[in-house]
Amino acid sequence: MPGKKARKNAPPGPPRTAGEFEVECATQLRRIGDKLSFRQKLLNLISKLFHSGT
Repeated sequence: MPGKKARKNAPPGPPRTAGEFEVECATQLRRIGDKLSFRQKLLNLISKLFHSGT
């Protein structure tokens, strides 16, 4: 089954500046860091619940 082909008549998007790339990269890295931080906090909470001495 052949894949979809790109539209030939689609207009190209406006060119991005270097500053826009930096902002987009910073935003993506922050999102990744937030997800990893949340995951680590959740794992710490679970480990405290199961390994508590009381």
